[in-house]
Amino acid sequence: MRRTQRKHRPVRLALYGANAILLVMSLLSLWPLGCAGDSDGGSAGAVVVYCSVDIGFAEPILDDFTRETGIRVHRQFDTEAGKTTGLLHKLLAERQNPRADVWWSSEIFGTMQLAADGVLDAYRPTTADDIPRQYRDRADRWTAFGLRGRVLAYDPKRTRAEDLPRRWCDLVDPKYRGRVAMADPRFGTTRGHMATLLSLWGEPAMMKFYEGLRGNGFHRSDGNSHSVLMLVRGVVDYAATDTDDVIVAQQRGDSIAMVYPDLDTPDGKGPAAGTLWIPCSVALVNGAPHGSVARKLIDYLASAKIEERLYASDSRNVPVRPGLRKKLGASAPGESDVDYAAAAAMLDRSDALVTDVLLK
Repeated sequence: MRRTQRKHRPVRLALYGANAILLVMSLLSLWPLGCAGDSDGGSAGAVVVYCSVDIGFAEPILDDFTRETGIRVHRQFDTEAGKTTGLLHKLLAERQNPRADVWWSSEIFGTMQLAADGVLDAYRPTTADDIPRQYRDRADRWTAFGLRGRVLAYDPKRTRAEDLPRRWCDLVDPKYRGRVAMADPRFGTTRGHMATLLSLWGEPAMMKFYEGLRGNGFHRSDGNSHSVLMLVRGVVDYAATDTDDVIVAQQRGDSIAMVYPDLDTPDGKGPAAGTLWIPCSVALVNGAPHGSVARKLIDYLASAKIEERLYASDSRNVPVRPGLRKKLGASAPGESDVDYAAAAAMLDRSDALVTDVLLK
């Protein structure tokens, strides 16, 4: 996996529809968090974290951090529809007067973009020495761990194995017309997924793919979990989502399974690219108001203890630590050698193509 870092254009500050309203509400809700009374002083201190990891998985971990350290954690979560992107805009808007101390993201692409835009500060977690180098920023502005795969969910009672798409580019086949749900590709892991395809395929092939999806009448959902819900309710036969959303649905008894489509180019001339596995990431915000306690939280989140806990949860994040994978018997089927930095460099262009071609 190549680890080159590239400069990115600043994230555009335009939000759409309800997301703009949600952003304003979030700003108002966090107004007190940077006040003088919330300093590193007091008993054990307090820390402010902006988090796009699903609340059901993140909150117990943050609560346990407080129980173990006495450090209070003020947390701001993103909405499902505006996953990750809403908080990215918020961090950029607050760059000159930061309110957050820690950024804990459910993906890596937007984190790389924030690092390039100067929003994140250098800090190497004391607990991350056993994390492979490709999952740590060369300048120590972020640390990644806990992989989730991009998959296509289906109901094995309704769909035969021989009918399953084997590549993402297969979704434009007319036999899948009106049968596929996908979250808005300008948000969350779907955003990084589409930027990855753009970096691998090039713009002409990506435009053709979007034209094919639009012509095939794909269903745009409000997030990965909503895509899964549309599948479970029989609205669609396939849902582009992450492994954790499928596992959660299986745990509640839904008839659902998943396949790992290949990132291969549409012309099929290159070698199979494999499955996209996306890590979580954690970083120190540049100018964090509560820097000392923020570093303690980052050490905690980047630890092997938390990576093992995420794997044991319904999120089932696959560890990036080789030793932990061996201990747990964990694997990432078809894991690809993706250049995350190359994909992150394509985020803005990918957003533009989605708006201009897929959603026009």
